[in-house]
Amino acid sequence: MKDTALEHIWHQVPPDYYQQGVKKSLLQKFWHTKKLAKVHKLINESNQNPTSILDVGSASGWFLSQLSILYPKAKCSGVDVYKDAISYGKQIYSSLRLIHTDAHTLPLDNNSFDVVVCTEVLEHVEDPERVLQEIKRVLKPEGVAVIEMDTGNLLFRLVWYWWTNIRRGVWRDSHIHAFNTQKLESMIKKTGFSILRKEIFNCTMAVAFQLKKKK
Repeated sequence: MKDTALEHIWHQVPPDYYQQGVKKSLLQKFWHTKKLAKVHKLINESNQNPTSILDVGSASGWFLSQLSILYPKAKCSGVDVYKDAISYGKQIYSSLRLIHTDAHTLPLDNNSFDVVVCTEVLEHVEDPERVLQEIKRVLKPEGVAVIEMDTGNLLFRLVWYWWTNIRRGVWRDSHIHAFNTQKLESMIKKTGFSILRKEIFNCTMAVAFQLKKKK
């Protein structure tokens, strides 16, 4: 895989960023556990009993590992472009299938997953519409996708500025696309998904969409 101009952004983030974050930061623990609960709810409400789950932008696999606990019968796979994170995840999660690859061109078969999740990823990729198209391609005809992102509202922007600039945390300049709920919803529809549910959570700072392929 060729290096890109985005590589410096990936390497701001330690390979174990999420594992350590939920242990050491109350803000991260709150954010990610609420996100997990919302994604779990949207999968369950779709009447899915998944045997295959894909996490697009899985990093080192913390979120996917939590899904694997909730759905122990599912084969859980994750893909991410950050090689160090994937390598770390492989060391600690033997039950997960973690693949170092680019989400713009997934090396996965058409119609192969019951559930595809993609959380807080599209704002970091070069072509988010292409990534959505890949998610749709690998999702089974009756499967469900859950796409989650920040809402881009004023409260989120203030917290994000504090997190990346004042607090001197990671992810500075990592949002290469400026999304909000309306822009994301428009792109999802353009890609050929039907929106079944849209839910705002995390104190209005996050939004999650439950999607199906249009028939």
